[in-house]
Amino acid sequence: MIKDIPRLLEVVTNEIREYADYAVLGLSGGADSTLVACLCKMALGKENVEGIHMPYGKTDTETFNARSVKLANKLNIQSRYVPITSISDAISNTIQCGGLMMSTLNDGNARSRSRMCVLYAIAGAMGQVWKDKRVRVVGTGNLSEDFIGYDTKGGDALADFFPIGDLLKSEVYQLLDYFRDLGWIDEDMIDRFPSAGLWEGQKDEDELGYSYADMEHSVLKLRNPETGRLD
Repeated sequence: MIKDIPRLLEVVTNEIREYADYAVLGLSGGADSTLVACLCKMALGKENVEGIHMPYGKTDTETFNARSVKLANKLNIQSRYVPITSISDAISNTIQCGGLMMSTLNDGNARSRSRMCVLYAIAGAMGQVWKDKRVRVVGTGNLSEDFIGYDTKGGDALADFFPIGDLLKSEVYQLLDYFRDLGWIDEDMIDRFPSAGLWEGQKDEDELGYSYADMEHSVLKLRNPETGRLD
């Protein structure tokens, strides 16, 4: 649990300013990306944060990204809508043309990698225009998931830096409640049932086989109580 939220926010926003002048991040409608968007806005200002909505299909458009669009409008940050269906399908179809079958998991990972390709392409294009700004892709991974490697190599595991990489999932929700109470976000923008959205009906805890609360007991045994980081 975070004991001094204002102090933590000071540390995190200073770190964001140390790494970036303009933040590009994927907005999935999930808790982690919602929090990172709030932190980047606090650190850099709304004009220097761009959230990218990257739906794969109808389910994403009507659920996850409906929430992410509402969030971007509430925060008044820059945003861009880039469907990744054709990119992801091209990867899967190309592999299958080579005689290999794509499992549901591998297909989902292709979506994650497609999204990261989009983020870096956008950041690269912006960097060519704004040569005086450090345009960076900001990761949204948290400590609970990083501890067990619950991410996609070349996908959400890839970014220039991770502002909430030392926060447990419960602390992510603690900060989201804080921003909700400030009026930055609304309760219905906080995803209380985490899903990576890699396929329809996917839920993180179902895939993991245990809850985030169970995970935290193991993480806390190795976490330095002074720094909040793993020893």
